[in-house]
Amino acid sequence: MNLYFLVEGRRTEKKVYRSWISHAFPHLQEVQSVALIQDNNYFILSGNGYPSYTARIPNALNDIVNHGKIDYFFICIDSEEFTIDEKREEILSILRKGPGFSATYVVIHMCCIESWFLGNRKLCKSIPEGEGLREFRQFYNVVTHDPELMGRPDSYETKASFHHDYLREEFKERGLSYSKNNPSCVTEPYYLRELIGRAEGTNHLQSFRYLISQWRELGAAI
Repeated sequence: MNLYFLVEGRRTEKKVYRSWISHAFPHLQEVQSVALIQDNNYFILSGNGYPSYTARIPNALNDIVNHGKIDYFFICIDSEEFTIDEKREEILSILRKGPGFSATYVVIHMCCIESWFLGNRKLCKSIPEGEGLREFRQFYNVVTHDPELMGRPDSYETKASFHHDYLREEFKERGLSYSKNNPSCVTEPYYLRELIGRAEGTNHLQSFRYLISQWRELGAAI
């Protein structure tokens, strides 16, 4: 089985997906070029953010069709200020213009990949001590409410930036750090297991659950 991933960002997404793929599909080996794909390989292409990734989708499809050995294509992006349906339709409209490849999955982080990371309830202290985190929790409690549905206060221009800062405060409360360049323990197997447990034990993290359900259909060891 060979997998091709196009992920939104240059930093966080490549590191996290690389680690999660290694946990879910330990028999797959990463290659640094589509041309190197043979058997049981995966390739990750950075979309360099929005809107750059929209231009890379047709090129990725051409690579996949011309190479002939890729079995599944995953497009993994943020919804940000759009709904899941709006963002999915944007991507589908691009796919309809390119060469057809039926085994394509559009995975949308609602609203960003940090929203998923906030779903680890073991990371989050039940009673925060830091003033900064208490303010975030007063606005929205990600322990009891779905992080994917969290909005933003008026002081933030985007939901994604608020979710990112909220996550940093949760890490800080535990004496940890989080950044786009260093997503820290998010890449560890136990962190992934906690997110899966919440997604499957509640009605939270629906967009994350979609990814896991697709991976399980492909035989993922998670």
